[in-house]
This record gives sequence, C-alpha cells and structure tokens, in this order.
Amino acid sequence: MPRLAGRDVSNNDLGVLVAGAVLFIVSLFNWFSFGRLAENAWGVGFFAYSGVELGLLATGLVALRAFARVQLPAVGADWILVIAGTAALGTIMIFLKVLLGFGNLHRAAGLWLGLIASAAITAFAVLSVLASGYTLPGQGGRGRARFPATPGTRYDSSGRPLPGGYGEPGSYGQPPQSGYGQPGPHGQPPYGQPPSYGQPPYGQQPPYGQQPPYGQPPYGQRDQ
Repeated sequence: MPRLAGRDVSNNDLGVLVAGAVLFIVSLFNWFSFGRLAENAWGVGFFAYSGVELGLLATGLVALRAFARVQLPAVGADWILVIAGTAALGTIMIFLKVLLGFGNLHRAAGLWLGLIASAAITAFAVLSVLASGYTLPGQGGRGRARFPATPGTRYDSSGRPLPGGYGEPGSYGQPPQSGYGQPGPHGQPPYGQPPSYGQPPYGQQPPYGQQPPYGQPPYGQRDQ
C-alpha cells in the first residue's frame, strides 16, 4: 500500500486521486474548436462543466477520507457508494456532451481525455466498493461485510453472525464437544451411559460369588 503525506492510501484511492488531477488539467484544454474558435470544459455548456465538477467532487471526498481521516456525516447511504455514484454521474454527463456536441464546433482532444479521466475515476471508485466487501440487502448482509462470510452462516440485522450457526462447534449436525453420547473404545457403550442390566460398571470387578444375570454362573465360579 503506497504512502502519501505520511498516510497509507489504497491503490484504488490513489487511482481516483491521479485520475481526478488529470481531469482537472484536461478541463483547461480545448474541448471544442473550429478554426480559431476554441472552448474548454468550463465554456461549452452545463453537461461539460457539471461532469467535471462531479468528478472533482468524488476526488475531493476520497482525498478527505484518505488524508484528513474525518468522520463524514450520515447521509442515509454508505459514503463509498456516494463517491462511486457521484463519479458515475459525472462520466454520464460528459458522455452526453460527447453525443450532443457544441454548436458547429468540432470535438477536440480535451473532450476525449476528459471522458477517459472521468471514466477512470468511476472505475477506481467502483473497485473500492468491491474491495470493501459491500453486499446489497438480501445478499447475506447489510452494508459492508465486517466479518468473513462462511457458508450457511446466519446474520442479524446489523450484519453480525448469529451464534450456533451451521458449521460452529456444538451446532446442529456437529458432534458434541463434551463427548457425551459418543461410542466408547473397544465396543463399549457411549460415554456417560450406564452399562447393560446386570453388568458391573466398566473398570470395576464384581464381588466374588455375586449373582450374575439370569442363566449365568456366579462370578468367580466355574461351571460344574
């Protein structure tokens, strides 16, 4: 993970910051031109400069989160999704400007470079969402997954795994930890269960002459 200004910055956040800087620079290039007439992103209409502003806004939010380490206010959605959605909307607006054009002026290199830079911001923002483990409602959790997902694990409303889920010790279908009810060695009955009727407890010898089960001679005596 690279370090910038003494902070650890993820590769995806670094990609957003670099692409945002490129977008600002190319916004000053000619986006439309015809002969001596030329205009940059800030002079060719709403879709152009609004698309650039949205891309720079997404970049600023990433920079604020990466360097300032501030707690952003709650807005009803995860900020990592807000950043990705803002960048995506900016890319859509610049793409619409490519389709609509600007009067009789021709599309210049700055317009294409701005579209590429805005698309790069969106791509890195979406990769950040995927890397965070974010799951949509109904897909096994709420918001970002804070715990490693295991097959069959059930979660509560906050995304925490419920105790006793499938695959955990002592759960349904798993052997008990205490050993109660498991077969003993050498054909002995399960641990914790009494021996058969008329048989002495395992590990103990019956008193000499004690009457065994029906039809058997007393212990310690031979058949006559």
